[in-house]
Amino acid sequence: MASTHPIRRLATAVLVLALPCLASQCTKKSSQAPAVRALSLEETAKLQAVTDPWSDKKSPSPGQLPEDRLEALGDLALKNRNLENSLANYLQVLQEHPERFDLHYKVGVIFLLSGNLDAAQKELALVLIHRPEMLQAHEALGLVLLQKKAYPQAIDEFQYVLAQDSRRAKTYHLLGVTFLESGRPDRAIPALKTASELDPRQLSTLLALSQAYLDRKEYPQAVASLKQAQALAPQNQRVNRMLGLALAARKQYPQALEAFMKGGDEAQAYNNIGVYYFMDGQYEEAAKCFQRALELRPTFYQEAKTNLQRALEKLQQTRKDGG
Repeated sequence: MASTHPIRRLATAVLVLALPCLASQCTKKSSQAPAVRALSLEETAKLQAVTDPWSDKKSPSPGQLPEDRLEALGDLALKNRNLENSLANYLQVLQEHPERFDLHYKVGVIFLLSGNLDAAQKELALVLIHRPEMLQAHEALGLVLLQKKAYPQAIDEFQYVLAQDSRRAKTYHLLGVTFLESGRPDRAIPALKTASELDPRQLSTLLALSQAYLDRKEYPQAVASLKQAQALAPQNQRVNRMLGLALAARKQYPQALEAFMKGGDEAQAYNNIGVYYFMDGQYEEAAKCFQRALELRPTFYQEAKTNLQRALEKLQQTRKDGG
């Protein structure tokens, strides 16, 4: 049967494919930045770079490229997804200008994108010692701690940010995801609801909120959130699979089957709904669903074959007991 926890596996994945966005935010010098796709809240929080002039700039040493040129090269390398070259250029600037905490932040983000969480945590902590008001750094540090499963510390960072700016939808989202991943869906729901109210078209927030409702077996609320998500992305397979789970849990089996079919594989859809019929004691309907799954994939769908055998055994036993 399809997994019931897709959000927990995906919510905090480092999405390196979105690197062009970081580069375009790191530098505003190019007037022809390439168009990029819309980002999820997790991507935006990981990739947002600082453009504020945090520090005074010094003159370059003789024979060395100017600071602005090195930073521009670093931004260009980042735009081209070359983390190693980008990091090298930023570090060269920092050798002469260690007070450039905007660049320390960018270095921390690169370490985060690279999966070097210890180095990212160290760099971002340094930034916050000198620039405690830098909310982007608090968010990035929270993401590092979330990926390290240091949930209480991550929650502290996100709550600090929200205490300074209560209109940050992505921070509410990240706070909710942290509660969800730490096994506290009851605390996740208020944060995710607030995030969705602030940014009602954010699909990832609706998915996380729906997962929290599913974890708490609050199926009507899960269905409502998933239908909102379906309105935003009618063909999204994850949305439809989760909607199928919520509808099946409410014993709305025909509607659940329809959602499972939109969620991808038709044979898997029949197997999924057959499992719910089986658990509900409707063995004949379960057997029909498993048989249909086998007809769709007769040569290799072992799961449906095993389930069909179990359903037929239960059906025979039920008829024997009743006859």
